[in-house]
Amino acid sequence: MRNPKLAAPPAHQKHDKGYKRILSRKRNFLHFLKKYIKSGADWVAGIDEDDLVSINTELIDNEFKQRESDIIYRLKFKGREIIFYVLLELQSTVDFTIPFRLLKYITLALNYVFANTPKSEREAKGYRLPAVVPIVLYNGEGKWTAARSFKEYQRESKQFGEYIVDFKYHLYDINGGAEEQETGERGLLDIVFMLDRKSGRANVERTLKAAVKYLERLSAEDRADMHDWLEYVWLSGMRDEQKKAELLEKFERGEVEPMVSGLTLMFREERAKGRKEARKEFREEQKEFRAKEKEFGAKEKEFGAKEKELTDEIKKLQAKIKELETLK
Repeated sequence: MRNPKLAAPPAHQKHDKGYKRILSRKRNFLHFLKKYIKSGADWVAGIDEDDLVSINTELIDNEFKQRESDIIYRLKFKGREIIFYVLLELQSTVDFTIPFRLLKYITLALNYVFANTPKSEREAKGYRLPAVVPIVLYNGEGKWTAARSFKEYQRESKQFGEYIVDFKYHLYDINGGAEEQETGERGLLDIVFMLDRKSGRANVERTLKAAVKYLERLSAEDRADMHDWLEYVWLSGMRDEQKKAELLEKFERGEVEPMVSGLTLMFREERAKGRKEARKEFREEQKEFRAKEKEFGAKEKEFGAKEKELTDEIKKLQAKIKELETLK
């Protein structure tokens, strides 16, 4: 049985870890490509699951060892000897350096391919490097505003036209497109996106009710992946760790309905607790404001008394000066 007290990863890695396990399954990644990477991606239609080969990023370069989010697949395109390296960058906040970071990873991947190709083959006239297709999956609430091409990331790029380094990347913004109608069968990734959308988080009870029938049909492998995603992504902000662990254990045992009911109740309690803490914080701030207001009033009164005293002294001095002028 999975240990429900498994320590969570650092905050900045939770989103990456939850999604990486799901997308490291070939069928889920292929589903992501075919359903969510549409615009300008006609090549996706020709890909089969057998064409996908996951690449261990740590073998490419030491820089990848420090990263939890990189997923690289090698693809055969329509049976031809053409290989694609697809880099998936998982982002929960807008990273304005993404064009440069992607350039680094693309270069590292290509250098790995080149270095591991026999010298006689790579120096031949007909040798070509594999194409690299960078993809960014974004689940942040704000609009994605980073440059969408490397050309945009360079100064004075327009005047050099096509004679500078350039590439674009596919972006899938979970909150950026129109929501799908809740009809038809949904796979693990579809459920995850439905829950992770801003609208899903805003109306937890409605979203859970819509998701429960799909959650019950998940395979054991998908349920294990969903468990990790719930723990590391969706429930990472929940404060009651013991309750969270109990609910995740119910989900692992296949008790989806009790888990969903418990989650709904827990979210209600969290909201009520949040409102209670907000009211308490407001009362404390109000009390502090009144204390400062009272202190200011006392100082204002003290200043008023000193101002009157000073005014009286000025009047006496003016009277004395007038008296002296009379004596002249």
